[in-house]
Amino acid sequence: MKKPRSGNSFFRNTLAQTAGRLLYLLTRVGLPPLILHYVSLEEYGLWATCFLLISYVSMGAFGVSNVYIRYVAEYNAKNQHEAISGLVSTGLLLTFTFSVLALSGIWLAMPWLLQTFKVAPHLQHTAQVLILGTLATMLLDMTLGAFAYILHGLQKIAQQTLVWIISFLLETALIVTLLLLHYGIEALLWAFFARYIFSTLVYIALCYRAIPDLRISLWLVNRKFFGTFLKYGGILQVSGLLSVAMYSIERVLAGYLSGLAAIAVLDLGQKFPVMASQVFSSMNASFLPAITEAHHLGKQEDIQRLYTQGLRYLNLLNGLAMGFLAPFATWLIIAWIGNSTTMNMADTVKVLACACAGYQLHVLTGPLSAYYQGINHPARTFGYIGWQAAFVGVGLITVWQYFSFTIVTIAVLVMAARILSALIYLLVGNFRLKLTLWRFIRSVLMPGIIPYLFGYGLMAALLPWLGLLQANRWQWIGILGVLGVAYVLLTAGFFYAFMCGPEEQGQIRQKLRRRG
Repeated sequence: MKKPRSGNSFFRNTLAQTAGRLLYLLTRVGLPPLILHYVSLEEYGLWATCFLLISYVSMGAFGVSNVYIRYVAEYNAKNQHEAISGLVSTGLLLTFTFSVLALSGIWLAMPWLLQTFKVAPHLQHTAQVLILGTLATMLLDMTLGAFAYILHGLQKIAQQTLVWIISFLLETALIVTLLLLHYGIEALLWAFFARYIFSTLVYIALCYRAIPDLRISLWLVNRKFFGTFLKYGGILQVSGLLSVAMYSIERVLAGYLSGLAAIAVLDLGQKFPVMASQVFSSMNASFLPAITEAHHLGKQEDIQRLYTQGLRYLNLLNGLAMGFLAPFATWLIIAWIGNSTTMNMADTVKVLACACAGYQLHVLTGPLSAYYQGINHPARTFGYIGWQAAFVGVGLITVWQYFSFTIVTIAVLVMAARILSALIYLLVGNFRLKLTLWRFIRSVLMPGIIPYLFGYGLMAALLPWLGLLQANRWQWIGILGVLGVAYVLLTAGFFYAFMCGPEEQGQIRQKLRRRG
């Protein structure tokens, strides 16, 4: 009876996270045009810079979060709730100590940060408030976010996702309200703070309902758990830090070379690909607790099946999104931001188009990394980061020697590095999991490539007509919506008819009937 329950739990968790990410995407896509109406492009770049900074600092919790998820899943499978209490108590002490040190360090480094990111003198006070405010909020979530990771490890991801959805909808409503009340860029900070206060309180309540005998106490802090955080978590800590460095390297380079405006162009140009990848990469969040449980129970065949099917549909769904975003980049930007802003429209479109394939391949590394973490070999995740760093280094030398550093060349360089490093990482992992090269190409890669052929084919067929249209933003939204539906139906229909066997077609029909 346990196997079906686990499979149903994985599917339910995956569906909840994907739906939540899709809703999050809609709110994040809708906010920038409104924000840019009330704040300058430079102020928006400053807000994006805050999240660039806290993405680095937040890596102090990356290893910790994965320790919570993996070991809560293991201890829960063994019904060792006392061990969960000790693990969480130790983790809270570690993250609180780190938070105090991190906030103090950023406060002391503030003059250097303002100079490095070329913040204009009239924005320096605002920058200090935003940076320290967002950092303090993030550190609060880093510490007390342990309760969200407990729910994750218990595979109650659907509950955790529901709270997350309510919290970001609350944040969205507050942003709109405070902008209308002319709070300016600080409206985003206050809404961000309210979101995490709300979600933290609800996560704590849900954890105590799921584990009534959960206890948090300094007396439960244990050297054994310190060792767990330092060994398993330490490896993931370094891996996560390097991963974030590679994930945001183009923004760092653009900010250093061109200032806040360049970061804003990259943020706007990558918004659609990043959000689309995040919608479907949420599937990856369900892999770690499921693989950990299957590994603990000795179900290797279940792990292999979960990995292969997960990669297949993860690539298909990402391909569906990216295969439309890349060819229709120009019209998407016009429909989203408009054609009358002061931003660099041409570079923004190019950044969007070239970012798609890189983020798509990046997401595919998630199930393999979850597998390595679940079987207690987290050091193997360094393979992807190492190859990516090597390709970025070679690319930087090449651009320096033969080209010039522009926003577009930086974006192309990083995209190529992501694609090549992800493919090498996956091929090595497939060998360990005994997934043949031909099966990988046929079952995993092709479902993600076919959508691009349909997307560019549709764009080429309609290009003469689209070029003659003199539509406003709302009309473009309607046109792109119709084209998007037609594109999805054509691509999904082709996948179902020509790339799925009878058994898989039957499974798809069964799931659709259940949803209906």
